[in-house]
Amino acid sequence: MSSNDKIIDKIKNLLSLAEDGNNDEESQTALLMAQKLMLKYKISQNDVNEHGEQKIIVKSLSVYKRLYWWEKILVRIIAENFRVMFYIQSNRLPHQTSIQRKIVLMGYPEDVELAYEVYHLASQAMRYHASQHLKDLTDKKSNQRNDSNQIRRAYYQGFMDGLDQKFIDQRAEMQAENDEFALMMLTPQDVQDAFQKEVKGSLSFKIPESNKESLSYSEGYSKGTSISLTNKYLDTSNQEKK
Repeated sequence: MSSNDKIIDKIKNLLSLAEDGNNDEESQTALLMAQKLMLKYKISQNDVNEHGEQKIIVKSLSVYKRLYWWEKILVRIIAENFRVMFYIQSNRLPHQTSIQRKIVLMGYPEDVELAYEVYHLASQAMRYHASQHLKDLTDKKSNQRNDSNQIRRAYYQGFMDGLDQKFIDQRAEMQAENDEFALMMLTPQDVQDAFQKEVKGSLSFKIPESNKESLSYSEGYSKGTSISLTNKYLDTSNQEKK
């Protein structure tokens, strides 16, 4: 089993724990743990990378479908923090009345696989906590007049903004710990070159407007930034107890 497989297994184990117990901390911690482990393993594998040029692959995050606005924001956050590029492919079959799209990741195999897992983990955590937020508002008989779609959008935006800030903070902390992390955080130049050569067009979309003063945005932002990092999540022995 490669070191990357071990990272992915740890993430999946944490996700299983979070799903079994609906534990906010464990599902959130898995996201930052993935980045921290990735960077540490990258440094330890430098000698392997020197033996030759690595293969660059692409992998779709889904089948062709209608993309939601938050998917395009979330994949940008993950791509910026897990050494991959992304683009959007469009397609319309003869029997279809509308264009279908999918998001595609590009990068080294181990980076693409890790980014894929973390993206889906983040989306599941975000949707779960947004649903819990809506349930809490209903249980409290909230007087908010916003409909459920507006509340969910605000929560999603807050969650992603909070998660993005948490990644930024962790990257700064790790760079302060070891200057070499600064280089390992960057998407490899040959991946960037391949992206520029093979991918054409622009990635533009309109983000739904959200009231950043709303309770739902604040709750989402708080959840996105409430990831606690403790050594027990980085200890293999703790993961093996699942």
